[in-house]
Amino acid sequence: MKANKAKTKREKESSSVFFQNLRPKFLDWKPPTEEEKALEVKARTEAREAELKRVTELARDREAEKAAIRKRYRSAAAKNKHRVRS
Repeated sequence: MKANKAKTKREKESSSVFFQNLRPKFLDWKPPTEEEKALEVKARTEAREAELKRVTELARDREAEKAAIRKRYRSAAAKNKHRVRS
């Protein structure tokens, strides 16, 4: 058996609007202006600097954590060494 499908009613649009909607959007493309290019370059530069800062901070934190672990390990090893000799 075939189920009755609910048909959606489309609004009537004029032929000019119909053909305007069919027109490819790339035909409306305009090259970026010098100001837009400059803004894009500035945005990329700022993003690059922010990423570099973030990565540098992560590396610094990682190195500090490693140094703290090494320091704890050395102090624990030194304590154990003193206990064994005493």
